Amino acid sequence: MKYKCKLKKQLFQYHTKTRPQGNPRKRKRVSSVPELIQEDPVHHYLNILPEPERAQDEDDIALARIWEDPYAMPTFHGANTSGWTQRFRNTSTNPGISYFIPNDSRFYNHNVDQLAALMPQLMPSYDIIILDPPWRNKYIRRLNRAKEDLGYAMLDNEKLCALPLSQLINKRTLVAIWCTNAMQHQTDLEKQLLPSWNLCLLHKMRWYKLNSDHHLVGPVQVDLTQKQPYEMLYLACHPDALEGYATAAAGLKQTELLLSVPSIVHSHKPPLLPWLRQHVQLPESQSHPECLELFARYLQPQCTSIGLEVLKLMDARLFDLQREDSFRIVSPTKRFKATNQM
Repeated sequence: MKYKCKLKKQLFQYHTKTRPQGNPRKRKRVSSVPELIQEDPVHHYLNILPEPERAQDEDDIALARIWEDPYAMPTFHGANTSGWTQRFRNTSTNPGISYFIPNDSRFYNHNVDQLAALMPQLMPSYDIIILDPPWRNKYIRRLNRAKEDLGYAMLDNEKLCALPLSQLINKRTLVAIWCTNAMQHQTDLEKQLLPSWNLCLLHKMRWYKLNSDHHLVGPVQVDLTQKQPYEMLYLACHPDALEGYATAAAGLKQTELLLSVPSIVHSHKPPLLPWLRQHVQLPESQSHPECLELFARYLQPQCTSIGLEVLKLMDARLFDLQREDSFRIVSPTKRFKATNQM
């Protein structure tokens, strides 16, 4: 019997939180805004969205916040080329937890800050690279103070610039970078980080977050220091490919924005590979792009993933199993290849 695994629907039952009146969160205000927000194009798309599917009774059952459990994994790497989704049990540190490993995936449970140590084991270059850097922000600082093991190490610009990303790109590489809506982070990314990685800005857009009723999770604020209902996505490429991507991959630049209901897991980004694969430029001899995701917390087929919590959101407790011809639960003796040799 074969199955497929699918993230539980409760992870996407996203309801906007309301703050008690008279208790606003104080934020530093600016005396002026670079440009006033005119009619935001997102409202046009909201008006044509289909009606949301109503949750069934079983979807209303509260899901235990297991993603907040301590993640104890050694530095190791693994790969699954079996043809089926497989299950990995972390018997050394937590024998009660297992993780799903998609077919044709490769991962390194490894600190991206030490990416240089992995370079001999990685491909000479990748056609698509996705990054979700741990930008410095107040939320994570508060989280670290409240419960240290739930936060993650934030990287400053100096360490981000030092990542050997320029050694992993070719003249066709398309790079997608998630960024907060903090203006300082966006300026640093465009003016400092992209040049240090030998990349040029191709396009940027907003990922708008919707609640389960298909409404924005909050209003679009004119004051850019206020919390916004979106995050930024930057697309970049090799300087020699800038003109080619601007024409051949015009579909990328025609994409005004992204819309989705986010996961209730903090900083759980939507998968971009199905979209980006349609636009990357490949030679005729190559059937599919080589993909790499840095600071990853989940795995995708036909992709190498690297991060300190690379299996965190592959926890089997976050998935439902459904009958399918592309899934196999294997015994420990037939487990996917895994090694702690780095």
